[in-house]
Amino acid sequence: MLDFRFLTLDMKDMIDSYTFKYGENSCQHSFVSSFCLYGKYGDMFCENENFLFTLRSKLCNNKERVYLFPMGNLEYTAGIKNALQKIFDDAHEKNCRVKFKTLTERAKNIVIELFPGKFLIEGSRDYSEYIHKAERLITFSGSGFAKSRTNIHRFFRDYEGRYKIEKIIPKYFTEIIKFQAEWLEAKNLADNDPTHKKQLVFENEGIRIILDNFKALGLTGIVLFIDNKLCGYVIGSPLSENCFDEIINKGSRNIPNISRVLVNEFAKHCCREYEYINREEDLGVKGLRHIKVDLKPDFMIDKFILTEAAG
Repeated sequence: MLDFRFLTLDMKDMIDSYTFKYGENSCQHSFVSSFCLYGKYGDMFCENENFLFTLRSKLCNNKERVYLFPMGNLEYTAGIKNALQKIFDDAHEKNCRVKFKTLTERAKNIVIELFPGKFLIEGSRDYSEYIHKAERLITFSGSGFAKSRTNIHRFFRDYEGRYKIEKIIPKYFTEIIKFQAEWLEAKNLADNDPTHKKQLVFENEGIRIILDNFKALGLTGIVLFIDNKLCGYVIGSPLSENCFDEIINKGSRNIPNISRVLVNEFAKHCCREYEYINREEDLGVKGLRHIKVDLKPDFMIDKFILTEAAG
């Protein structure tokens, strides 16, 4: 029986012990993500026989129970099969089908190998994650990044003597909240898509939670000021020993080239000890996808949705 518990801060070390080792550097397995987006996903957790189970309670309905892939030793075939069977039992006990959201390709392949013919499979491009080698975003070296280097140099030339970049500390929280409110208002005026607006509401709530629990969540980041006014910020946290998660990246729409400057400075200030940077998903937002693709990720973590077939 899986006894799911509501997420609390004191579960961070336990959950990190699984996600850092078995999370495949996917941001969906970040404790920070689960904690700050509880209003969206309602993640609940259960540790059982050396596996960590995640129930996305706010995505469940009276026909489906929605889970992430259980985390544990994937080389232990009997153990992972038993863990997956526990998920079947949990859902069927409530007369629901199993639905797995945003499985990585490796996880998807394990499920269909151990339970052939049990699931309908669909790709989930909107939730594919962009992974970069940290050194590339620190240096932007190579002919493929010539435009990025030019844009970054232009920014520092245009704002010479007027900009300031610092690591985030509590005294900047109020200014981040003010900037975020202004950014959200401008974004809502420019975007009439109700789905995108709903996503932004969850994101905005998550940012408030991030700032309220910044130290406890193990977060770090940078702020960028121009003429003493905050014009952008980036916040992130480790996903594993070799991958850092860029969770939030916001820059003023009125400042040319600020996006690449924020990516570059965040990598320099916060990610030098890591091999990879996960720049997360684009959620199908056209403009965001263009920006993320344009930065030429080294590879993508593709995602899949698996739904238990009826009957």
